[in-house]
Amino acid sequence: MNKIAKMTGSMLLALSMLQLPAVSSAFAADYLTPGQTLSHDGMITSADGRFAFDMQWDGNLVLYNQGTSLWGSGTRGDHVDIYDPFIGITYHRYAEVLRLDTIGRLRVTDTADQFTFWQADTNSWMNSHYQPPMIKPTGLVGDRLVVQSDGNCVLYDTTGNSGGSWLPVWATNTGGR
Repeated sequence: MNKIAKMTGSMLLALSMLQLPAVSSAFAADYLTPGQTLSHDGMITSADGRFAFDMQWDGNLVLYNQGTSLWGSGTRGDHVDIYDPFIGITYHRYAEVLRLDTIGRLRVTDTADQFTFWQADTNSWMNSHYQPPMIKPTGLVGDRLVVQSDGNCVLYDTTGNSGGSWLPVWATNTGGR
């Protein structure tokens, strides 16, 4: 009987250890990659859990520090009305989805991806960030949006630069808050 109890205990321990990576990866959602989206009430959180980038139900994309707003896209309630004269109906398209597309654009769009309500201005951000004596890299494309544990949400180029390092192309500039 003692041998069966030990084997059962070992088996249960082994099974529980096999489940740890699945649980850990579910909580490790601190980034978004090309082709991924955040819809209503979807969020990505920093590795330490203090910061959350939340695509809210009202259409606003907000970065929170434990419930306190640090940055927002300003798209709350944004919508486009489309009138169809053939059937006499007005359709409404709302800001509902955060998208990181395959060409590096980070945008808040409607669900059909027909209208952009907000887009990260990577060119202006890089112009202000890469000031002399630094040389602004060319050809950078954002391919990973990361909610960092320092409170900053950063869109990085992780593959297109020659040095192999991650270079920022846009950020909320909220680090340290």
